[in-house]
Amino acid sequence: MNLASLKALPTKKKIAIAAAAAVVLLLAAFLVYRVFFARPSLQVLETGTVEKGSIRGVLVATGIIKSQVGAVVKIGAQTTGRIQEMRVKVGDRVKAGELIARVDDREIRQQIGQQQAALVSAQNTLAQVEKTYPERIREARANYDYAKVNVERERELLKHEYTTKDAVDRAESQFTAAEAVLTRLQDEFKTQRTISRSNLEEIQARLRQQEVRLTYTRIYSPIDGVVSDVTAQEGETIVAGLQVANLVTVLDPTRLEMWIYVDETDIGKAAVGQDVEYYVDTFPAKTFKGKIEKIYPQPVVKENIVYYLATMKIPPEDAAYLKPEMTTHVRIITEEKKDILTAPNAAVKFERGRQVAYKVTGKNRVEKLTLKIGIRGEDRTEILSGASEGDVLATKIILPVAADAQQAPQKGAMK
Repeated sequence: MNLASLKALPTKKKIAIAAAAAVVLLLAAFLVYRVFFARPSLQVLETGTVEKGSIRGVLVATGIIKSQVGAVVKIGAQTTGRIQEMRVKVGDRVKAGELIARVDDREIRQQIGQQQAALVSAQNTLAQVEKTYPERIREARANYDYAKVNVERERELLKHEYTTKDAVDRAESQFTAAEAVLTRLQDEFKTQRTISRSNLEEIQARLRQQEVRLTYTRIYSPIDGVVSDVTAQEGETIVAGLQVANLVTVLDPTRLEMWIYVDETDIGKAAVGQDVEYYVDTFPAKTFKGKIEKIYPQPVVKENIVYYLATMKIPPEDAAYLKPEMTTHVRIITEEKKDILTAPNAAVKFERGRQVAYKVTGKNRVEKLTLKIGIRGEDRTEILSGASEGDVLATKIILPVAADAQQAPQKGAMK
């Protein structure tokens, strides 16, 4: 429609077109105002009530299930040889003292046989020494006693000139020779017996050593548990050197503990003896309980965050549900208060360095309260002052950009 045709229209139609254009302009202006200039009104979306109840102060942390010291044993071999028999596989349950593997022992048994033969020979030698030398000594002593009596008699006869000096000299010479023989045999007996006994003891020691080596060919489990790893198979040859060759790993699944990683900002609240509650992802509805037993002073740095390690032992009845290296979701109970005034955590806001709440006084009408709070639990916060039992507080609220003094100016939604 051009200007000429518009002039040609009747006056009533001109007025109608002008009115329609004015309505469109007003509607557009209203929309622009609502979008760009209108201030949103206050809206209370969710509420909670101030009421008496119990609150637990908790530290939330993450933990890991670990085997206790001594619950995981790597069983090795102290001898070199071929594995003749491997009697277990991963997952098998074993008892303490149960035979789990056997290594070829033929060479050691042969050496034991040689040492046993040498032992018999040494025993016979010692028996021979102990048997023959006493007889020779008795014979030499008899000769000595006779020579002694004879020399004394010859000397007495010489005093009365019933014998000659030559006879006395011969008697003394025979006595000296008999004494020397007796002394030599006694000394030899002591020496030979000492040598024979030393040789026997040496052979016995070597035999015991070989018998100990023989025990190394039998691998036994030192604890009750479950086989978690087998690193050698039947028929393979193992070589024992400076480091014992590991064959089988056995762990006791009932001896578990939990390592709790406590953030450095929370470690001041954690203490030995505090109650612990935790769960694992595989049993989210089951809560396990325990107490902190140790807090290690050495920090643990993970992803540039400093943690301190707290530990607790897991009783066997709980260990039946858990396995090593499981991740745990932990709550450490630092304190607990009962029959105190509480409000939902979401109702307590932090504004300009103060804790505040918005009390609902009517539909989309609130009153700002300045609070003094105590401990903060997982869902509720202790109210020391500023609110009364039964007050309804906004837990989710939209405030206008600017409002009157009663409604406390604030931008956006507070949750």
